[in-house]
Amino acid sequence: MSTSTALPPLPRTAFRLGHARLGYWPVWLCALLSLALGLAMLRVQQQQQRGEERLHVEQRLTLLRDRLEASAQATFSPTLGLSTLIQVDGGISEQRFEQLIQRAVTLVPQLRSVVAAPDDVARHVYPRAGNEAVFNLDYRRIPEQWAQVQEARQRRQPLLRAPVPLVQGGLGVIQRTPVFLRGEDGGGGEPRYWGVVSVVADLERFVQAAGLSAEQELELALHAATPEGRPGALIWGHENTAEDGVHLSARLPGADWLLLARPRAGWGQASPWSPMLLMLWSGGALITALLALLMRQWHALCRHNEALTHEIEQGQRMRSQLEESQARFRSLASLASDWVWEQDAELRFTYISRMAEEASNTDSSLVLGHRRWDSPALVPGIAWDEHRALLERHETFRDFEYAQISSDGSVRHLSVSGAPIFDAQGRFGGYRGTGRDVTVQRRAEAALRASQAELQAARDRLQAVLDAAVEVAIVATDAEDRITVFNRGAERMLGYSEPEVLGRSPHLWHLPEEIAARAAEAQAELGVPVAPHEAFIARPLRQGSDTRIWTFVRRDGRRLEASLTVSGVYDRDGQLVGFLGVARDISAQLSAERALRNLNAELEQRVAARTAELGETLETLQHAQEELMRAERMAALGSLVAGVAHELNTPLGNCLTTASTLEGRSREIAGQLQTGSIRRSGLEAYLHDVGTASDILLRGLTSACELVQHFKQLSVDQTSEQRRSFPLQDVVGDVLGLARARWKSTPYRIETEIAELPRQLDSYPGPLGQVLSNLLQNALMHAFDGRDGGLLRIRARPLSDEGFELVIEDDGRGMSEEVRRRAFDPFFTTKLGRGGTGLGLNIVYNIVNDVLGGKVELSSRPGEGCRFVFRLPYVAPQLAG
Repeated sequence: MSTSTALPPLPRTAFRLGHARLGYWPVWLCALLSLALGLAMLRVQQQQQRGEERLHVEQRLTLLRDRLEASAQATFSPTLGLSTLIQVDGGISEQRFEQLIQRAVTLVPQLRSVVAAPDDVARHVYPRAGNEAVFNLDYRRIPEQWAQVQEARQRRQPLLRAPVPLVQGGLGVIQRTPVFLRGEDGGGGEPRYWGVVSVVADLERFVQAAGLSAEQELELALHAATPEGRPGALIWGHENTAEDGVHLSARLPGADWLLLARPRAGWGQASPWSPMLLMLWSGGALITALLALLMRQWHALCRHNEALTHEIEQGQRMRSQLEESQARFRSLASLASDWVWEQDAELRFTYISRMAEEASNTDSSLVLGHRRWDSPALVPGIAWDEHRALLERHETFRDFEYAQISSDGSVRHLSVSGAPIFDAQGRFGGYRGTGRDVTVQRRAEAALRASQAELQAARDRLQAVLDAAVEVAIVATDAEDRITVFNRGAERMLGYSEPEVLGRSPHLWHLPEEIAARAAEAQAELGVPVAPHEAFIARPLRQGSDTRIWTFVRRDGRRLEASLTVSGVYDRDGQLVGFLGVARDISAQLSAERALRNLNAELEQRVAARTAELGETLETLQHAQEELMRAERMAALGSLVAGVAHELNTPLGNCLTTASTLEGRSREIAGQLQTGSIRRSGLEAYLHDVGTASDILLRGLTSACELVQHFKQLSVDQTSEQRRSFPLQDVVGDVLGLARARWKSTPYRIETEIAELPRQLDSYPGPLGQVLSNLLQNALMHAFDGRDGGLLRIRARPLSDEGFELVIEDDGRGMSEEVRRRAFDPFFTTKLGRGGTGLGLNIVYNIVNDVLGGKVELSSRPGEGCRFVFRLPYVAPQLAG
């Protein structure tokens, strides 16, 4: 203080004039700056408090929203079981309705009534007491409720409305659930509308059950949500809450509501006076006070000549105030989250606040008197040389971080900032600064870096997988239809690069007219309005995924056809976060299919033309076959006639010889009678010759008559296919009688073993005889050809009351397997050009199957003969026409 007297004293007038000119403007300036900084900090703190308040309100509102949704699920759950029961049983009785709903009403006190309305008429009401006005109520007579019923029926989903004036009186919350019965075919037909199930809850009790009315801290309101997600009509609560309240969407069965809230006392009612603000203003006040004291000291020096004693007392008073201010500052520093430290000129700690001990877990006695880098608990790896060089240059430093091991073995990360201290003469006096514990922050940063690294690795792996799928295009969008993933397969298919399309809509490579057409198809199929921008997602939102063929327009303008599968992507909470599309280029496949269809159409035309040609050829062949068969029959008949003529030749020739001899003998006897030279012995001899001749003539003519009779019967049967009753033995006898002439001149024998059948045949003897004739002729031509002897057996035996078995077998040459398989084929013969036509066995097969109604089996081996087995009915089927 004594140095101030070195200045020459000024007159009091001069000092007052200087004081008047300078005034206290530095003090006022410092005060204004302190006030401005405090107000700025106050504004920041108020914004922070407002954010914390909104966060608290959102957390509380989320809890209330969950309780509201849970209460809604519990309140309206009876409709689920009741609707399912009605769908299964096709209806519900009054007793079963009351038993089911009585338990639900007991558990849910906010329920006012449950109504089942088949054909939209309230036939079942529980409880009946108090709801008499609802019983037998036709919803069609109440326009407001009928509109709700119609809307629920059209949507085929539950519909929730509130507040609704009730017929019973009061306001309620009504959920209407349409009930549709299964189709008549067990589920495949169109569901049939049964009626509606309504659950009526008291609005106030419903809100009370959700815990909304008991909320003390918040002012609440329930609004219906508009399609844009904004508050709509007020359901419950305060109307003005929507102005500045926090709102959350609540998804209830049949409706989306908005739950709004704000503090009852209003926003920003918390105390703005924080320790930091108080410390700032205290520091500002301290600095202002110091500046004021300095100014006052300056003024006191100016008034030095007036009262030196008063100046000393004023200095002591200023020192005490300064000490008090410092004490207050140190006490405030000890309460702050950061700590204050001081170092002397040798950079040894001279002061450290108590917060430093708690942050570093180190006693201050172990730090005072030591430099910062002298601690043995420091973690290596800190650039102390650079820090010491900075301190030696007496420069200010900020946020210098180092780590040390605390007494419990954990690593603490510390951040310090400091500024050099100089005395009035400019001599370096040490450092003063602050420090803070940043361990939690650094650990969080390390954990965040590790999590980001893992996330990036997962993204890299996913991107590698997506890029590896070059044959398909994979495109992902967010819920706003903005592209977030575009793999290399998509780049290759569409010609766009990933940076070109990220953030844009997939509509970029689609045809607008195709999108509009698909939206119309989806609307007709789903029965709900579908906008063009919803053409891709309308079905996935309801069915999970959808696969369609779309036309893509590449970047170069070329079009391609692709099979696109779109699926919804949901988070763990079931919220839609976007869509995933997987497309495969099927242009070549569709082109091949179209070419295949064209080829099939061309082939069908060729086949039709060829079929027509083959039909004409078949008709010609059938006509030729009929002519050959007719010729075969005529040839057989000619052979039969030749055989009969041969057989008749012998007896008729004998008869002719006998008759001519008898005629000569008669002329001799007549001559003797005329001459009278006849004698008794001559007459007796003549009579003896006449008897012998008569006997020969009788036998020959009888044999010829029988042959003619057999030939007549057989020829009539084979040419007319006349149906009649006959014994089997007669037909076999007629055929063998006519064939005997041809077989008589051969070394081959025929044996028959015809068992007595229980009844006569009601069939066609002509076709049956032709079968036997063809087999006999086939045996002579093929079986016994070139052999010295042979035996043919004809056997028959009854099988049942309906049919019998006829077996014709020989011991001839037999057939190979190839010949046996083709034996009944038309025009197949082993004697082609040597008398064989290839129709004999084919005629046998056709007669047995088509005329006689039986079956034929052929078994044969080379050298073992042939065996034909016929299984024929006693009564042949009627021939068409």
